[in-house]
Amino acid sequence: MKPNEINLDNLTPEQMAQLKQRIDAKEKANKARIQADREAYSELVDETVRSMVERLQKLSKEMAAVKAGVFAAFDSIIQTKEELFKVKINRKSDTFSTRDGQMTISLGYRTLDAYDNTVDAGIAKVKEYLATLAKDDNSAALVETVMSLLVKNRKGELKASRVLELQKLAEKSGDPDFMEGISIIKDAYKPAKSGQFITVTIKNDEGKDENLPLSIGAM
Repeated sequence: MKPNEINLDNLTPEQMAQLKQRIDAKEKANKARIQADREAYSELVDETVRSMVERLQKLSKEMAAVKAGVFAAFDSIIQTKEELFKVKINRKSDTFSTRDGQMTISLGYRTLDAYDNTVDAGIAKVKEYLATLAKDDNSAALVETVMSLLVKNRKGELKASRVLELQKLAEKSGDPDFMEGISIIKDAYKPAKSGQFITVTIKNDEGKDENLPLSIGAM
């Protein structure tokens, strides 16, 4: 038997009871320590999350204020440009650069392709035209091309770029039904603004453009 090793067979009932009490007490203390460590961990998480969220909330408000300030500053510049050059600019974005070309800011809004419910009538019109085509190799290729352009995305919308391709095909075909269907689709197009954006480009010491990170993920 190893030194300090207890032979249970030699213990009296009283000693066995005392040993069990010691083992139970040790297990209880160990469970209490684990519970305390877990509680301390939870408190640390709470404290850290609350502290970091407060800092990020402050940063978010500051970024929103700066963004609003940038758009407000360039609103007057865009207006001045339109007045100065006697043009009315209707676009989704504008780009401005310093005269030395070292700094450039682009700002505007992104759009999502969207259509009203009349788009389905236009699509049906186009498909009616496709059904009248002769079943030769050339027409089969056209049908396949047009059908691929009529496929909607995951949100159930057509891509505007595909509609432009359809328009070219319709004009090339010269078929009035085909062109009318495309016209209905185009008239149904109602793009929706998805959000404003600002991008900044700065030339480095080597003359190469570098984008200024303006989101936490890009920093």
